[in-house]
Amino acid sequence: MLAAVKNLLGHEALYVALQRAVGADRLRYRCLDELALTDGDTVIDVGCGPAYYFARLPRVRYYGFDTSARYVAHARKRWGSDLAEFRCEVFGEQHLTELPQADAILLLGLLHHLSDADCRQLLDVAARALAPNGRVIAVDPCFEPGQGRISRWMSENDRGEYVRTPEEFVALGRDHFASVDGTVVDDATRIPSSHWMMRMRTPVLAVTDN
Repeated sequence: MLAAVKNLLGHEALYVALQRAVGADRLRYRCLDELALTDGDTVIDVGCGPAYYFARLPRVRYYGFDTSARYVAHARKRWGSDLAEFRCEVFGEQHLTELPQADAILLLGLLHHLSDADCRQLLDVAARALAPNGRVIAVDPCFEPGQGRISRWMSENDRGEYVRTPEEFVALGRDHFASVDGTVVDDATRIPSSHWMMRMRTPVLAVTDN
């Protein structure tokens, strides 16, 4: 049964409907509020999926990356405009010279799908892609001492294979950013669940260079 539900999430319309039904959209909106984006900012959204929250953004210059062709096609059809560019690609080092520096990078529901090594590689690129005073925000299901049985079950049965504790997420972030903090969010979704919303600033490379 659980495997069947996970497979259905590959369908973009069902994915969006489920995200809204369980309140995951509110979790992502909270991340956008944390960033306090303004018109003209450059935003890179890694793992954007169908980008159903795009309408909540101000008039930013937006680059969305996802490896699902169906999600990207849906996003292009729904949101394609002069201010949005959706790519069915893995965001990587090759984009550092191709895209403008980012005022904000979104990693929403992504890191818990990646191994430690893949997280470090992505965060290294993200650190180098930031403009001065840029920031990265990530949110992922987590394991934390205060969560109840339903919340823990949700974390254990997430599609991602690398659900971590907040401390483990922070350790990954501190390999690449001098400023890393976060908050456990357990009141955004309609089904009890715990998520770690992590804010990252000041790339370590910038500290080293200075």
